[in-house]
Amino acid sequence: MFYDINCQYNKFLKDQITSSMYLSIPIGIDIIPGIGLWYVHGHQDSCYVWYALNFIHGTSRIDGEIMETLWASLN
Repeated sequence: MFYDINCQYNKFLKDQITSSMYLSIPIGIDIIPGIGLWYVHGHQDSCYVWYALNFIHGTSRIDGEIMETLWASLN
């Protein structure tokens, strides 16, 4: 999951999902948080090592703004 504030958002995500009666994480699914390279450089240096796509196995370069471009037509 890529989000520009994942270093904070992900801290309690699993707790929030577990306590929800409407949400669940399917068995066998691991949520691996990441921050797009554009945003991660504005964070602390430790965020870069933990969340930059360069260090997450199986990821590649992505356009992290795709959701914003899809929403544009709705505004």
